[in-house]
Amino acid sequence: MFKIILNLLLNRANTKEWQLQIGAYLLRKGCGFQVGQIIEEKKIEYKKYRVKVITNLFYDFNTNKINHLTAKKIVNLD
Repeated sequence: MFKIILNLLLNRANTKEWQLQIGAYLLRKGCGFQVGQIIEEKKIEYKKYRVKVITNLFYDFNTNKINHLTAKKIVNLD
């Protein structure tokens, strides 16, 4: 975050760009999830798992909450 703020300072960014970058940083830190994080896992066979992975995070301004989308994938551990 320090590098982004320093870059905005050196390039004389306007206040909207500052607020957008700081807001995006705070949302990422306050979310508790990351894209690609495994939520659930279930063993199917030997070294084969069915996992539920977060694919997208977005902020809903109407409900004032952070929502996520998931996808089911099969992972082989080799």
